[in-house]
Amino acid sequence: MENQIPNVVPLNVGGRHFSTFLSTLLRHEDSMLAAMFSGRHQVERDKDGRYFIDRDGSAFAHILEFLRHAKLPPPDHAREVYVEAQYFGLQVLSDKLAHFKDVREEIASKEQLFKYQDIEALAERVLKAVPPVITGTSKVALLMDSGWKARSKVGDVVPNVVPARFLENTTWQTHECIQGDNSDYIESLCPADLPVRVALVQQYLQRRGYDVSTKLETCEFSLERGKKSVWSDLMTMDVFCGVHGVVFTIS
Repeated sequence: MENQIPNVVPLNVGGRHFSTFLSTLLRHEDSMLAAMFSGRHQVERDKDGRYFIDRDGSAFAHILEFLRHAKLPPPDHAREVYVEAQYFGLQVLSDKLAHFKDVREEIASKEQLFKYQDIEALAERVLKAVPPVITGTSKVALLMDSGWKARSKVGDVVPNVVPARFLENTTWQTHECIQGDNSDYIESLCPADLPVRVALVQQYLQRRGYDVSTKLETCEFSLERGKKSVWSDLMTMDVFCGVHGVVFTIS
């Protein structure tokens, strides 16, 4: 049996009270609001008998103005109204709001996050290394490579030839490095992906309320403090740290 909805509908949306004609709520028949008040569904009521919808009442005021008069919200409210329009299945309103600058940026951001689904995880790894209370600034490095390397006399990096006795000498491993105390490792990224991912992580942290700057850094500390060392009859090498990654400065 269908529920009888009155012609004038009293509403409580997130604590804000509204009244409107039933025909207003049914105006877009493919919307969630039209389905809710079609009489086919039971809608919860508050203690005063108003139909209760657990959503943002401030944004709903703009939703109601659109249903009544096809009026769009001011630009500074477009983003939150867009979220509610999508929730209520008002595709006509969503499409109109998609032309607003803030909404276009929101859509582009979501598309980027969908493309790079690890952005949120990377950002949370940065935040995990940040002290609970930041005094001044805090630096966190996401490292893409680590370990000692050797550079030949012609400038080429030679893999897997670092003398073991250097690595066994812990005094060389106490140098000041971008790795610092707070570090985490991420997979190596191709040059095209790296700037985009770093920018998206930065945007994510900024939306969380942090002031963030980023820089790609490489540690060039040399074990011989700039001197060249001969390790075989065939090769002269400079052994250096070579840690590199993205350093986030957060305040």
